[in-house]
Amino acid sequence: MATGLTLQERHERCLYPCVRVRTEKALGYGTVLYVEEAPDARGQYDWYLLTNEHVVDNLIKVEKRWNSTLRRDVKQDILGTPTVEVFTFAYTSRTVGFSGLQAEIVAYDKEEDMALLKVRAPYEHKYVAELIPEEEIMDLVSFAGVWNVGCGLGAKPVITFGYLSAFGYDIDNKDYMQVSAPSIFGNSGGATFLEDSGYYIGIPARISVAGFGDAITHIGFSITATRIYKFLREHIFDFIIDPERTSVECAEERKQKQERDLRRRAEEDEDEE
Repeated sequence: MATGLTLQERHERCLYPCVRVRTEKALGYGTVLYVEEAPDARGQYDWYLLTNEHVVDNLIKVEKRWNSTLRRDVKQDILGTPTVEVFTFAYTSRTVGFSGLQAEIVAYDKEEDMALLKVRAPYEHKYVAELIPEEEIMDLVSFAGVWNVGCGLGAKPVITFGYLSAFGYDIDNKDYMQVSAPSIFGNSGGATFLEDSGYYIGIPARISVAGFGDAITHIGFSITATRIYKFLREHIFDFIIDPERTSVECAEERKQKQERDLRRRAEEDEDEE
């Protein structure tokens, strides 16, 4: 595992891959995990970024729509369009503006509180977060230094430092790790990075509250890297984590799965009727 990152490497590995995610009713953060030249559009680039599902939840609806293949109304996902705001930096750290790009929700899981967004842009995003190798996840221990990066209260990128505090927190039957790096509303969907290597190890998703809802900012909980790997595999976006897979073959597998799911939903609707 790499150690002793320079200041420039910290910016490139932990700050520049992060973007702000905005909807009409919510604001959060996201982390760019993968960028490639679009397979079907020369000169265009596809960026894939991870955020919390609750950041884009208001854009997700399930409605009955006519399906010409099945020739009947079938429950389908109706997904809105979030905006991804990409920051421009000068003199390494100075945020001097941002550009807004439309994104597509390509995968989501409400229970896991994760959503994968895709941006198609006419230029390449040069900085991509590096997810901790799967075989190193169990090497994470308490007292390891971490950074949380997000847009607390909707601000420009906010970086806070703390430590991995504890593991194995069961919240709504999902596994979280506790992090002491301060986090506040708006950090959702951001990133927890390991200090020594700059590895992306989790998604800040929850904070503790006390009394009348006062936030305890230094007791936060991040979605674990194990859950991130599982999410990407289950939704067939594993080309992001597996260099032997391609986005094209994953897209074909997803298409086949969606067709099976549509037929299953139609059968379920018939049973209900």
